[in-house]
Amino acid sequence: MVETTKAYISGFFDGDGSLFFQLVRRKDYRFGYQIRASAVFYQHKSNNKILRWLKHKLRIGYIRDRKDGMSEYTIVGLNEVKKIILLIKPYALLKRNQINLALRIIHRVGDNKLSAGQFLRIAKEVDKFKLLNYSKKRTNNYLTVREYFVDNHLLSP
Repeated sequence: MVETTKAYISGFFDGDGSLFFQLVRRKDYRFGYQIRASAVFYQHKSNNKILRWLKHKLRIGYIRDRKDGMSEYTIVGLNEVKKIILLIKPYALLKRNQINLALRIIHRVGDNKLSAGQFLRIAKEVDKFKLLNYSKKRTNNYLTVREYFVDNHLLSP
């Protein structure tokens, strides 16, 4: 991909994008929670042609139309999000802090042999997105996960 296209995508993401991490309750996961990464580009439905262009360029993710007249191009998954943020990182201005935090989290999660304590430390990092993104609806956070770990005897004394 040419550098001007990367710069354009980065600027688009800075203005009409969002990068976030969530702690998602998953009974089939080792610690009962998944750390989910998402990168989303937003645009009014009447302009969703640009989202189709982005999807064609990036070759991952999906587009959906919302009931409020907006369209979203969403990329989910640690490796997928990492690919996108590494592509746009050199040009990012507004989302630079989110990108750096995301890369730190992805690097730490990359170890499949995490202990419960390490998972909790990463959960604290995930909580930082609440401040960076002005998040309002976060129901699962470090304290929720910690309480689950205590209740299920996942923490070593």
